[in-house]
Amino acid sequence: MPTSRHSASHDSAGDVLVVDDFPDTLALYDALLTEDGHRVRTATNGIEALRQVEQSEPEVVLLDVSMPGLGGVEVLRRLRARPHGGPAVMMITAARREPHAIEAGLKQGADAYLTKPIESRELVARVRAALVKFRLERMLSAQRRDHIAMLVHDLRHPLSSLALIAEVLEADDMTPETRRAVVEQIRGMVSEMTRLVDGMLVASRLEAGVFTVEPRSVNLSDIIEPTLRVFAAVADRRHVELRVERPREGLIEADVQKLRQALDNVIANALKFTPRGGCVRLRVQIDPAKDGSKAGRVLFEIADTGPGIPPGERDTIFDRYRQGAKGRAFGGAGLGLAIARGIARAHGGDVTVTSSDLGGAEFRIVLPLPGV
Repeated sequence: MPTSRHSASHDSAGDVLVVDDFPDTLALYDALLTEDGHRVRTATNGIEALRQVEQSEPEVVLLDVSMPGLGGVEVLRRLRARPHGGPAVMMITAARREPHAIEAGLKQGADAYLTKPIESRELVARVRAALVKFRLERMLSAQRRDHIAMLVHDLRHPLSSLALIAEVLEADDMTPETRRAVVEQIRGMVSEMTRLVDGMLVASRLEAGVFTVEPRSVNLSDIIEPTLRVFAAVADRRHVELRVERPREGLIEADVQKLRQALDNVIANALKFTPRGGCVRLRVQIDPAKDGSKAGRVLFEIADTGPGIPPGERDTIFDRYRQGAKGRAFGGAGLGLAIARGIARAHGGDVTVTSSDLGGAEFRIVLPLPGV
């Protein structure tokens, strides 16, 4: 007869259905998995297993391949035919002398197999690992869906605005000055949409491991001056002081365009969270080689007087699929910091965050400085 037991759960505990026609095997698996904190149900045949899944779909099914009547392979096939593919993880059990049954089970969609007799620790470890893997994948999938929805939301605003502007352009009485202003608006919106799409492409290449940089010898001014020209105007409009401390000259090895993108992303983030009347400070310094090593480093520090970043969020703020509570409140696809860190690491460096002496957050972009 089917049985059910419940025990105190832990982070990896799950809902497990064990299907086997040997009562002693069922009792053993039930005891081992229940002791590990799982909610265990059992079935002695395929029909009973399908009935239990229909009533309440488990996370894991541990299914014996060789059973009289409705065999394990057919049960597996029917479960995989359920909406969304049935239970999350389906593991089959079979004796070593049944390789064809194992092969058939894998062809029908089994995620893994265990050969009988199953060692107790292996059974517990495999079920626990399968649950953890499934839950991580589910969480990542949900984060990706949320991230795509956020990006679509960000693109809808300029697209809607462009539709309204198209109606304005149809007017017969538009003056040349108004037409020029409208064209400038269109260019700004297209630029914003291009930035969002380019950010997604860079982030995707970083995630796929195909992002590359082409470093060359470049003066710091070639990196900093274009950035200052862009953000000085932004800071002025926001009534935020943009303070710069840097050496006059200095050669580094970097991919100019991509390092500028990383720096721009971090400065834009600082300005975004700095209130009116606040301050954003860019400090650049070159640390020469020490202790006889052949390489030093170049350090870009971007500090602000914003709300700062709680210690608990500093490990996840660079994750492209996760934003801090304040980041979500401000909106945006949340790619900037993830891209900045990816670019820095492609250069052999990194981006970190800590508290600033100005009272907000301080981001540090550190790149290696090859010796002469």
